[in-house]
Amino acid sequence: MYLLPHLLIETSGEFPDKDAVVFDGNSITYAELEKKSSQLASSLQQSGIKKGDRVGILLKKSIESIIALFGIMKAGAVYVPLDPLAPAIRSKYIIRNCGIECLITSGKCMSTLTESEDVLPLRKAIIVGSKKDNSFHYPNMECSAWEEIEYGKPVEYCHTCMSDVHPAYILHTSGSTGTPKGVVISHHNALSFVNMAADFFELKPDDRIASHAPLHFDLSVFDVFGAVKNGATIYLVPEFLSTFPVKLAEFIDRKGVSVWNSVSSVLTMLADKGGLDRFGFDSLRLIHFSGDIMPAKYLRTLKKHMKNAAFYNIYGQTEANSSMFYKVDEIPEDSAWKIPIGKPFPNFEVFALNDRHEPITHPDEEGELMVKSSTVALGYWGDEEKTLDKFVQDPETFTFRSIVYKTGDIVRVDQEGNYLFAGRKDHMIKSRGYRIELSEIELVLISHSLVRQAVAIAVPHEIIGNKIIVYVAQADGENLDVHDLLNFCSELLPKYMVPESIEILDTLPKTSTGKIDRKNLEKDAFLKYLTHSTTA
Repeated sequence: MYLLPHLLIETSGEFPDKDAVVFDGNSITYAELEKKSSQLASSLQQSGIKKGDRVGILLKKSIESIIALFGIMKAGAVYVPLDPLAPAIRSKYIIRNCGIECLITSGKCMSTLTESEDVLPLRKAIIVGSKKDNSFHYPNMECSAWEEIEYGKPVEYCHTCMSDVHPAYILHTSGSTGTPKGVVISHHNALSFVNMAADFFELKPDDRIASHAPLHFDLSVFDVFGAVKNGATIYLVPEFLSTFPVKLAEFIDRKGVSVWNSVSSVLTMLADKGGLDRFGFDSLRLIHFSGDIMPAKYLRTLKKHMKNAAFYNIYGQTEANSSMFYKVDEIPEDSAWKIPIGKPFPNFEVFALNDRHEPITHPDEEGELMVKSSTVALGYWGDEEKTLDKFVQDPETFTFRSIVYKTGDIVRVDQEGNYLFAGRKDHMIKSRGYRIELSEIELVLISHSLVRQAVAIAVPHEIIGNKIIVYVAQADGENLDVHDLLNFCSELLPKYMVPESIEILDTLPKTSTGKIDRKNLEKDAFLKYLTHSTTA
């Protein structure tokens, strides 16, 4: 049996005094991370947490959040990271849907969650923060201070007997039904990817791996577990740095970061406004970017200033982790060139099927990309119908059970065998690296009492990938206010899903068959907003 926590157990034995995590002037060694996560595991077990229980982490990225995820898994439970910047209504939905009974959070987040009289399944909360923040009393809920656990008397936790196919964590992505969907990842799924990636990219104990992605984002899996597997040091990137490109560039240079992994939009902003000529970036040897299309001109800027780094375009989904790569050695002068999503990593098999469910064989053909690997997730939490729709029997193998993931991405293959992204089968887009179902935004707006119809449009944007523009038809005789609608969205959607602009109309255009004319609205949005996309 080998589970994700064993990465920490082994590394803490080999590098006990080495810094495991560094953040905001503080650090924790591997021996301390092992000890404190074990103390948390013991406390969770003593409070009744059992194998398979879901434990939520509602914290900003911190040393405590890394302790928490290892402690939860050591207790045999499943960690569920929630976005502390998301509206409370979204966090409450996840808590209820996953049946989270224990939550590790801050006093501020806990106050937001409990300010209404909504009934939540929580029976225990562990509050991280000052003693003042820990003075909470809620009916039918046990509250503990993080400090009591972290600095309490050490108690050995009980090793839980379970297999590597047991769920390790659940990550939530945007859902087409208007609510987030939880992707269930097993220890085996995660370890299959982590072991492959650590070997493929030759991660070493002297690496300093920048962790930019929040824990509820799948990019964090490589940052955290890849580092721990090889005894590298995780440098948690403060969230505010993403809005200050020069300070972010300074962080990378001054901290001696050697491995960087983030969505493309962060690096695009860094190239555009980071003042890169002020820094040497001598330690930076490996750069991963994913999520959005990286414009070639910004990639040239990065390669010019980060001469020691190898650049990789990484392609993947939460449901199958990072499955493909393209190493960018040369950038053609052709202005129309787009970076391929590349070829599969070791331990991955990918293929594309056309509308007739036949494999594409020629460069001019398009098909839906399928991923087959031991990294493919167990499915969607509590949604058997959607699981059966997206995780299907391998069409090449019907003699035994072999599951592939239908990505929904349409691809082509070039003359060198690299896959090229050509679009989507549905209305899912990516913005700022996040997957977004446009229908989720539409359903939220339609829930407004004065909105009759809503259509969300994605307009390509050079920096963030896509802008979201929404057209709404207001109820007869009403006079909706754009700012009120944006505030309404902010209360129900995470920040990255709130539209950049809302157009209010009396009626939406219709096709000859009476359906909403989405193409007409797309044309209008492109004419109004695409010309401003490079400067907005």
